Amino acid sequence: TPDQRWDYCGVPKCATGQASCWNGMQKDYRGPLQVTESGEKCQKWTAQSPQGHSRTPDNYPGSGLGDHNYCRNPDNEPEGAWCYTTNPDQRWDYCGVPKCATGQASCWNGMQKDYRGPLQVTESGEKCQKWTAQSPQGHSRTPDNYPGSGLGDHNYCRNPDNEPGGAWCYTTDPEERWDYCQVKTCEKENPDNEPEGAWCYTT
Repeated sequence: TPDQRWDYCGVPKCATGQASCWNGMQKDYRGPLQVTESGEKCQKWTAQSPQGHSRTPDNYPGSGLGDHNYCRNPDNEPEGAWCYTTNPDQRWDYCGVPKCATGQASCWNGMQKDYRGPLQVTESGEKCQKWTAQSPQGHSRTPDNYPGSGLGDHNYCRNPDNEPGGAWCYTTDPEERWDYCQVKTCEKENPDNEPEGAWCYTT
């Protein structure tokens, strides 16, 4: 993919002390992944466009930031390594860094009702409308009407009403009322967790 210059390949390792997967907040991840779970290219941590931010190498020393766009977790995001994206409509998203624990979700099947990530762009590329907003799309899927379903004063993709295709959102386009979001499904997961080691450039 043009957005991912290189990455490690899944060459088996003999030493058990060398990490090939990262649990928890993945603060120790130092790999070259530079594409989010939703397929967005990461923005350099030293850049301030299109996303202005305070997560800079100077403000977060020792957290792996630098003049690069590799996924990191400088500020203890609970689901792991992430990055700002180069898409003006998608501020940030988590990255698909391999997780060791099977109990920690990095993909969502079925209706994706437990998805709580920051994806805010639909499959068709439309920016999501906040769940607390009623313009341009008037609706009844509000936090008060659907408690416990992850809705709030944000525009992150959710599935409060059991849509069969998974997480979705209303869009900010008056001509496109709503659409599904491209939340990572488990069928696309790599069961081998691609450990660090030998690598190659990607196409």
